[in-house]
Amino acid sequence: MRKLLFVLSIVLTATMMSCSKYEEGGLVSRAEKSLTENPWNLSQYLRNGDDETDQLLISNFIETFSESGEITRSYVDTDGDNFNESGTWSFDNDKKQVNITGVSSVELTDETSTVSTSDYNVIKLTKDEFWYSFENGGDTHEFHFSVN
Repeated sequence: MRKLLFVLSIVLTATMMSCSKYEEGGLVSRAEKSLTENPWNLSQYLRNGDDETDQLLISNFIETFSESGEITRSYVDTDGDNFNESGTWSFDNDKKQVNITGVSSVELTDETSTVSTSDYNVIKLTKDEFWYSFENGGDTHEFHFSVN
């Protein structure tokens, strides 16, 4: 009976972990596949919960995550120049946070100046939407990406 209960508890734990969802949607078990399937286009920027998309100094911000652990980031900067760079990415153990290294800070708005971090908290990750947030300069920055 003990063996049966032990096996049953392992199966239930594995089932619960595979059904784990992100705060705003998406299955954690599909995280890597969802993240690496398509390039992600920034569609909305929130600072401290306020929509500041129209204040962005950059445009056409795109992040692409490869299965091999490379991230490429491109956008048009404040001078109208195309900017491209690459770095590396990985999930933490529970796939609730993405760690990105090797990319520079980004000048978002006149009010925020440049922002950067290495650890991004995943809020939503589906096949069509990817949302993350991070803290910088006393503000919470939230990026909403979509697939075009």
